[in-house]
Amino acid sequence: MPSDTGPVAVIDLGALAHNFSEVRRIVGERVEILAMVKSDAYGHGAGAVVDCLAGCGCGRFGVATLEEAAEVRRRTRAAECVVFGGILAADAGRAVALGVSVATGDEEVCKALAAAATARNTRAIVHLKVDTGMHRLGVEADRASDFLAWLRGQAGIEVAGVCSHFACAESVTGEVTRGQLEALARVRQTLAGGEGGIKFHLANSAAILSRPQAHLDMVRPGIMLYGLFPDPSLVGKARLRRVMRLQAPVMRIAELGKGEGVSYGHTFRTARRSRIATLRCGYADGYPRALSNLGAARIRGSLAPVVGRVCMDHTMIDVTDVEGVEVGDFAEMWGPDNATEDVATKAGAIAYELVARVGKRVPRVAG
Repeated sequence: MPSDTGPVAVIDLGALAHNFSEVRRIVGERVEILAMVKSDAYGHGAGAVVDCLAGCGCGRFGVATLEEAAEVRRRTRAAECVVFGGILAADAGRAVALGVSVATGDEEVCKALAAAATARNTRAIVHLKVDTGMHRLGVEADRASDFLAWLRGQAGIEVAGVCSHFACAESVTGEVTRGQLEALARVRQTLAGGEGGIKFHLANSAAILSRPQAHLDMVRPGIMLYGLFPDPSLVGKARLRRVMRLQAPVMRIAELGKGEGVSYGHTFRTARRSRIATLRCGYADGYPRALSNLGAARIRGSLAPVVGRVCMDHTMIDVTDVEGVEVGDFAEMWGPDNATEDVATKAGAIAYELVARVGKRVPRVAG
């Protein structure tokens, strides 16, 4: 553990590499893989994650913003990096300068990309974003074929892909998903087999695990790379290993009598003589305040309940029934031995949110 007295996110890069290999096993060699590393690789540390996945043979990465794309570019110039979160026309010059691809269905953005690329005597790479039902970004599905034809005729533009995004992202077996697949298939049919290297992609982690017909030319794994399943119904569909273990040190142990209040507002009072351990991890580090009096941390092999309100920098746990807890011990807030999905459920959240919101002040260390 680092010598600092704060929490630490231990990142198992071996588990990450294993999960990438599971994606490859499931989709086969024909389908390409674009790894989603947005939001600092779902909170796991984009730099180390990109380095690890590039070493595994991953040649494409997905991000949400140009700032995130710049981080990927600092790690690798060879891999394709696609910005999925949308850009404004004013950002086109920077996108071209970075040499990143842009997923968009906005005509003004495409014109700006074409102009910026032409001025640099290069080509801007575009993945046409089609709105098949999410209604967030992209060109409307009934306009997509005409838009694609127009886009392919623009000087300075190279169309590398056509993509969409599932609205029912965690469970992709319903009618909404079927309709989205059919809408993208209609766009593909207009090319009449003349794709010219254009890759169609739609499958997220859930679709990779449960909808093979959605794999198309390329898949975009996100949460499964980090060892988490997008929905409980998908557990067992792959042999995933959790990548993050959030740990926090014990700073103090208080011996309290019966009836003593703990933390802000005294929302918890001891029902007996108790040992209360203070952990240096709070909601500023990403541990949800919603887990006040609900959560649990694993320490010395046992789950110890969170007592009282979670503070900005600290969380208290009851270690009365856990033998041998000492100052300096580390408790697992979530990870392989304290299931991230279970912690998220107690917090009224999802695992994506938990890991993505781990604070910047929490060091990510390989382990």
